[in-house]
Amino acid sequence: MGAEIKAIPKLDVTKEEEIRHLLLPGEVGAILELTVTDKDGKVTEQRVLKSKSFVRQFLELLWVQAYQISENVPYNITDTGAGAGTVRTISESAYDFAANAAAGDITFGPVVGTDNTAPTITDHRLGVIILHDAAPPTAGRLQYGAVTFGAPASDATTSQFTITRNFANASGGAITVQEIGLYVKGYDPTTTYYFMTIRDVIAGGIAVPNGQTLTVNYRLQAVI
Repeated sequence: MGAEIKAIPKLDVTKEEEIRHLLLPGEVGAILELTVTDKDGKVTEQRVLKSKSFVRQFLELLWVQAYQISENVPYNITDTGAGAGTVRTISESAYDFAANAAAGDITFGPVVGTDNTAPTITDHRLGVIILHDAAPPTAGRLQYGAVTFGAPASDATTSQFTITRNFANASGGAITVQEIGLYVKGYDPTTTYYFMTIRDVIAGGIAVPNGQTLTVNYRLQAVI
């Protein structure tokens, strides 16, 4: 069984030659990089794909920030709550879009799940989120590491920054991740809530054997 992750958030720098290009000119989107490594750091599987599934809460939160929606006339956005979620009245705030979750916190940052239902624009949460695996290890759970970030970087056509999280498997058996999402904060005048901005379903899933770690990189990009 592996030890619990105790990573500390940090800011990494991507070199110009390391920027991947999957988006077309004029697109704003994300590259999703998935890497599975064993206990020695050896890569056992790696995939790089275009994130296809920004959902409505992304644009709604962006609109709230861009238009500086005040607490006097907040905007209704559906949170990540169970079932149909709960509509929250959100206003502009420095907390909006925050994704810097600590280790073990599954309320925001990159999150993973086991539902392979095709995404829709109205999805507000993962279908079946995989819970954080605290000691003692529990079957079907992964250890959520602290979210880390890659600073903005650019080359001749592409600008990006990166959001990274590790998911370690010490559960005693293999776990297949079918869906990956990005949860962020939103704020009303008194309370912080959580909202899904991206939900990607991974074709065939990606297996994380016991004792290995899945690293998820969301590289948000703008391309000219």
